Amino acid sequence: MQTEQEYLTKEKFKELEKELESLKTVKRKEVAEALEYAKSLGDFSENQEYQEARDSQAILEDRINRLEVILKSAKIISTQSANLVTVGSVM
Repeated sequence: MQTEQEYLTKEKFKELEKELESLKTVKRKEVAEALEYAKSLGDFSENQEYQEARDSQAILEDRINRLEVILKSAKIISTQSANLVTVGSVM
């Protein structure tokens, strides 16, 4: 399966790298702590905090995976002023 190429400016690429790093370090730790707390409350079948923590973990991991795919397939484009319209052109 071939991944679709992502066209990003250098600034957007750096922004996504920074978000990915934050998600992997800070946010993962927060979600893990919430999950541990929810586990300590006992019975998982009726534990709303546990279900919410699991949902948060799934959403976080999905975002991390998506960012990794985007950054891996990214093609950096430069914004140049020219008489040519290209990806990333602005008026």
